[in-house]
Amino acid sequence: MVNQPTLRQPTFLDTWGQPLGLCLILFMLSYTIGVVQPIMPPLVQEFNSSVGYIQSALVLMSLVTASFTPTAENLSQRLGRRAVLAIALGFFALGLVVIILSADIGLFTLGLAGCIGVAGAVLMSTPVALMDAFPDAGIQRYGLVALAIAGVLGALVGSITGGVMAFDFSWRWAFAFELGLIPIIWWLVRSIAVPAPAHTLPADWLGGLLSVAGFGFTLVGLSLASELGWWQLRGEPQGLVGLLAPFGISVAPVLIATGLICLGLLVFWERGRLRQGQPSLLRLGVFNRRIYTLGLAIGTLHTMTTVGVQFNLFQFIPAVMGLNPVQTSIAVMPSTIAQLVVLLLLVKRRPQFPPRYLLQSGLVVKAVGIAMLWATIAPPVTALELLPALVVMGAGTGLFATYITSLTFADTHKDQKAEARGVYRPFQNLGASLGRGILGTMLVSVASLKIVDGILAELGQSVDAEVRHSAVRSLQLAIQTLRRSDRRDLFAQLPDAIQPALSDILQGAAVQAMQSTLLVILALCLLCLGLSFLLPKTVKTLEAPIE
Repeated sequence: MVNQPTLRQPTFLDTWGQPLGLCLILFMLSYTIGVVQPIMPPLVQEFNSSVGYIQSALVLMSLVTASFTPTAENLSQRLGRRAVLAIALGFFALGLVVIILSADIGLFTLGLAGCIGVAGAVLMSTPVALMDAFPDAGIQRYGLVALAIAGVLGALVGSITGGVMAFDFSWRWAFAFELGLIPIIWWLVRSIAVPAPAHTLPADWLGGLLSVAGFGFTLVGLSLASELGWWQLRGEPQGLVGLLAPFGISVAPVLIATGLICLGLLVFWERGRLRQGQPSLLRLGVFNRRIYTLGLAIGTLHTMTTVGVQFNLFQFIPAVMGLNPVQTSIAVMPSTIAQLVVLLLLVKRRPQFPPRYLLQSGLVVKAVGIAMLWATIAPPVTALELLPALVVMGAGTGLFATYITSLTFADTHKDQKAEARGVYRPFQNLGASLGRGILGTMLVSVASLKIVDGILAELGQSVDAEVRHSAVRSLQLAIQTLRRSDRRDLFAQLPDAIQPALSDILQGAAVQAMQSTLLVILALCLLCLGLSFLLPKTVKTLEAPIE
């Protein structure tokens, strides 16, 4: 009797190793963005820079990724996804090395916005395209959900890791951790089945570069305007942005004007391509879909509010509650946990109500959570007292995120899904950068103004507008760059007459600033609610959420 060979049972890695590698790609991308937030103070100190410059680097990274995603998708179909993915992982590793070795903000921006931004254009869309191509329906169904969860977890782990690395070790170690992930990712996905290269339309390289330059210069100029001035120079500009300093002119309006010129050239160039019958960025791709563009705008605005609240809590909680960065991350974590729970509960259930109604319900719930947070933050406040508001906000965010993708993709073709998802995620990263830049700057500016006015009122003194403005600017810079202990030493140098009332002044200013920004965030949330009425009520297919 001949013994039959025993068939080896597939292991966990045999079945789920490749999907795990794809999830790690999105985890790594979200981690990179999430880790920058808590390490900003040591970055600013070491580079002798400012939060505005670092925010500009994040904005540029998102813009580069979004602008090159259609081209990256074209190259992936032409050359094969495995080859382009390998190149992208190499570019990502190069960007990490440049960041780790960077000696100034210029090299840091080159690594983050240049290398990682270009690599992100491939790494954003490829996991979705490959996950959707698995023959196993179960892997497809749960893999797309796992990609969304990986994105949320990456940002969460990044914020906690960044808090630990920034003050207990070096911020550079926070990026070195990712270098170890890249060979693991390649080992997991190297044998994944990929579609054969196909004939595609030629890439519009000049159009892509003009779009990056146009949006990049404009948004960077807007990001730096509050710090360097809208026309007359303020502060001490660094590097190339200080070229106009001898003339007393801020570089911000020059950047904005340059960006608008590049956008004008983009329109002129693309119209010429249309007349010649060539593919154009103005007519091809997902941006030609009205519902997609509207959903993309709503999602980006919503992400701006979500990240704006989280970023401002990272500033508010240490100042008012005295928690360190790791404790602050844990205090804010209930919002992310609630979001994940809602996603997992709803993501694969056929809704009993139209998806638009459920999305709008999420926005209403989130608005209620913001109002609860506004009413809760008056001192003395504890992490436990913040918990209900954070859970309600997280639940609303999860409900919104579950259905915004399906509504946004309602009028996109199936062969556009990879590109649509690849564009959607970097635009959410752009919204996150704007949330930190605009809403975060608003918090610090209002708090600095209230502190200066409170101290002057307590001392019974008045100063001219220029001296008051200079004091506010100096305090704003100190809040953004100094450690909590350094800020205490700074305030200890104030006159003895102010010391008994100083604690109340600082806490009162922080609370008023936080409440002011929460009202702006609430208004933006209601704007999302109003715009959502333009979305379709129902969809044919439920899409996996993107986070």
